[in-house]
Amino acid sequence: MSDLQEIRDAVRQFIAERDWQQFQDPKSLLLALVGEVGELAELVQWLPAEEARSRIAKEPLHTRVAEEMADVLIYLVGMADQCNIDLHEAALAKVERNSRKYPVSEFLGEAPHRG
Repeated sequence: MSDLQEIRDAVRQFIAERDWQQFQDPKSLLLALVGEVGELAELVQWLPAEEARSRIAKEPLHTRVAEEMADVLIYLVGMADQCNIDLHEAALAKVERNSRKYPVSEFLGEAPHRG
């Protein structure tokens, strides 16, 4: 069992115990996910970029960032569950596609550009 499946199963149990299945549709989960990403962004929004990593490593910001990232992951896993998407498999496939799209020989040290 992957870690994502373990999270999915824990969330399923949490939802079932509270009879919240009626609130678990892809649209509602996506909107909740967007809200949680916004809460995560608020934590670092005004930090200078060169200080963000060191500030996140310290309390109390470290715990707050971890909590918001957990919320993002929980809603993302829930949405994948509702859409019948194997998130683990989809992520690995995406990394493989990106490896072909952005070969090291062309993108070493270079940010990818949209075009």
